Amino acid sequence: MDSNTYQILINHSAGPRSQAVLNLLRRAGIQFRAKELTTGHLPDDVPGCDSHDLILLFTDSPGQNCELLLRQLQSSRRDIPCLLICRTPSRWLSMLSLGAAALINETQLETPTGQVQFVYQIKRELEHLNLRRQFRRASSSIRELHQRLQLFTDHTTDAVATLQGGLHQYANNAWLSYFGFRNHTELHATPFLDLVADEDADRVRAFMRQPFNNGMQRCEFMAIRRDGSEILTALDSASISVNGEQSLQLMVQAALGNATHQNAVREAMSQDLQSGLLNDRGFHKVINQAISSAVYQGRSSALILMTAPQLAEISVVLGKTDTHILLRDIASVLASKCPEPAILGRLDDGDFAVLLPDADTEACQSTLVRLDTLETAMQAMAPKGLSLSFRSGAAMVTDEAPDAETLLIRARQHQIIRQHQVYTNGPVSIDVLTPLRQSLRDENLLLVYQPTVSLRTDPKEFYEVRIRVPIADRMIYPNEFLQIANQHGYGERLDRYVISHALRTLNNQKNPQLCLTVNLTSNTLLSQTFAVWLAQELKRQEQSAKSLILQFSEMDVMGSPDQVRLFCQRLRELGFELSLSHFGCSLDPFRLLGQLPVDFVKLDRSLWQQIDIDLEQRERLQEVIRHLHAQGIRVIAPMVEDVELLPLLWQANINFVQGNCLQQPSDLLEFGLFQEQRISLPQPDQHSETL
Repeated sequence: MDSNTYQILINHSAGPRSQAVLNLLRRAGIQFRAKELTTGHLPDDVPGCDSHDLILLFTDSPGQNCELLLRQLQSSRRDIPCLLICRTPSRWLSMLSLGAAALINETQLETPTGQVQFVYQIKRELEHLNLRRQFRRASSSIRELHQRLQLFTDHTTDAVATLQGGLHQYANNAWLSYFGFRNHTELHATPFLDLVADEDADRVRAFMRQPFNNGMQRCEFMAIRRDGSEILTALDSASISVNGEQSLQLMVQAALGNATHQNAVREAMSQDLQSGLLNDRGFHKVINQAISSAVYQGRSSALILMTAPQLAEISVVLGKTDTHILLRDIASVLASKCPEPAILGRLDDGDFAVLLPDADTEACQSTLVRLDTLETAMQAMAPKGLSLSFRSGAAMVTDEAPDAETLLIRARQHQIIRQHQVYTNGPVSIDVLTPLRQSLRDENLLLVYQPTVSLRTDPKEFYEVRIRVPIADRMIYPNEFLQIANQHGYGERLDRYVISHALRTLNNQKNPQLCLTVNLTSNTLLSQTFAVWLAQELKRQEQSAKSLILQFSEMDVMGSPDQVRLFCQRLRELGFELSLSHFGCSLDPFRLLGQLPVDFVKLDRSLWQQIDIDLEQRERLQEVIRHLHAQGIRVIAPMVEDVELLPLLWQANINFVQGNCLQQPSDLLEFGLFQEQRISLPQPDQHSETL
C-alpha cells in the first residue's frame, strides 16, 4: 500500500456526519481508507502492526464509550491519534488526560474557516504520527548497530573499556585478562587510575583530558595488574557518548618498540610539514570529534577559516625555503591571537583553519574580530611590493552540523558575506538566536509578500516571500538573523518553513496566475536531502513546481560553485524556475552565470544606482541587460526607492522592478494595486506602458 494512504477508524452510527467529514478530508487531498468502528472498543488487531493511523469519534454516537476506547489504547500502548468530535468540548476535557489528541467542536465543521482548521489539524496529527514511526525505526536501527558493536567488542582480542567519571562502566574479557581481574564486579569498583603506577598517573590523567587530540598520539605508562606485577602499556583513548553521557573509550596493549618514535611518526602523519600545524586529514578528524561532542553532549564549538589569496603569488617570489619560513611565522602569529584551547590547522587548499572547542557565538565573534586586527602584522611579513591579507569566516559546530566538509563550505560562504557586507552592516547580535530558535519551535514565523512588478505585459502575478521573526516589542528582519542562522545550521529549517507555508498560500489563493519567489539560504544549497523533501512537499500539497521560483545569492554560489551546480540540476529535474540574486557582486559574474541554469537574474543594486545622473553607468547597465537577454534570462531591478527611476529602467529593458516606492512587504497579496497605474516616458514619441 502507498505510504501516503492512511487507515482511518470512524463511528459506524454517526451516519451522514461521518460521511461529511470523510468527504472533507478527501477534498483536502488526504488519501485514506475508512473503516467503520462498529463497537465501543478497538478492533481485535495485533498491537504494533500499525494497521490504523487515525481514529475520529463522534462522542454522542449511540453505543460509543470514548473513555473505554482511550483506556484500551493506553493499556495496549498503540500509537493511534484519537480525535473526539463533540458539540460541547468542555464536557470532554477529562478525555485529554486519557490520551485524546484533540477535542473538535462539531459546529466548527459547519463553517469554511473551521473546516480548514480541522483539515490542517488532521494533517499535523498524521505528520507527527509519521515522525514518531520514523523515530522508532531509527531507534531500532541504532539498537541493532549497538548490539553489533557490543558483539564485536566482546569478542575482540584487543583490551577495550569504557569509563565514566574515571570509573569502569564496561570492559571486555580481554581487558579483564590484561589486568588480571576475575570478573566484572571486581573491576567496576576499581578506578582506572588505580591501575596506573603513581609516577605515571598525572601524565595519563592529562592525556585523557584532551579528547580533540586523541588518536594522533598514544600514551605509554606502567600498568599495575591485580597480582601486583607491572607491565609497560600503550594507551589509546577517544571521547564517546553512552546514553547521552560523556564517556572515554580506552584501548590498551603491551608497549612494544620505541613509543617516542611511534608518537613522532603519528604526529608527523597528522602535521602539515610547511606550517607545523595539523594537516587536512588531522584537522578533519578534529572537526568530526567536535561534531560528535555537539550532537551527543551538547557542547558547541566554532570553526574559523582564513584565506590569503596572495599566498600563491608570494610563494613564487620567495621560493620554497622562504615560503616555509613565512608559513611558520603566520602560524605563530595566528596561535598568539587565538584562545589557549584553540586547535590550528592548514588545509590542502592552503587555507588556515581554527577550531575553538566549547565555544559559543560570542567567543567566535570576538576571535574573528581579534583575527581581523592581524592586517598590520601580516603585511610586515610580505615581500616588498606585495600585499598579504586574510579573509576570515566562521561556522558554528552544533547538533545541526552534518559533516566537516559542509562546515568548511559554510565558513567559506561566511567569508564572502563578511567581505561584501550585504546581509549585515555591523556585528550580528547573539540576542537574535534565542527568539529565532523559539519561533522555529513554535512555528510562529511571519511571512510577508512584496510584488515583483512587470514593466512589460505579463499575465502572471509575481510576489517575493520574505520572513520575519516576531518578538514582544518588534520584528526581527532577515539582515539581523540570516547570517547567524546559517552559521548555526538553521537556514534549511527556515527555508522548509517558508516553502511549506508559501505552498499553503497558493492553495488558499486558488489563483493559477500567482507565482511566488522564495529565497534559499546557503545551508539549503549544500543540503543532500532538501530536493527529496521538496518533491514530497509538492506532492503532499498538490502544487506544481511552476508556481514557485527558487532564488539564491551569487555570493553563496561563489563559496561553493560545484555543490550549487549539482543542487540546481536537482531542482531543474523537479521543474522549478531559478533566480540568481545579487548579480554583479563577483569579478566575473557572467562566468559564474554560465555554470547555472537560471531563468531570472536580480541585479545587485550597485549596477543601476545613479543611472539618472551617470550616463556611463546607464550604458554599462544596458550592456549587462543585453548580454542577459541574449541568454534568455529575465532581469529584475530590486530595492527601487525612487519612482522617477522607473522610466529609465524601462528604457534599459529591465523586465521587473521591485521596491518600497511601489509597495512595501505586506502580509496581504494586493497585486491589483498596480494594474491601473501608468508611467509616462519623457520622450513624446514613446508610448506609455501599463504596470
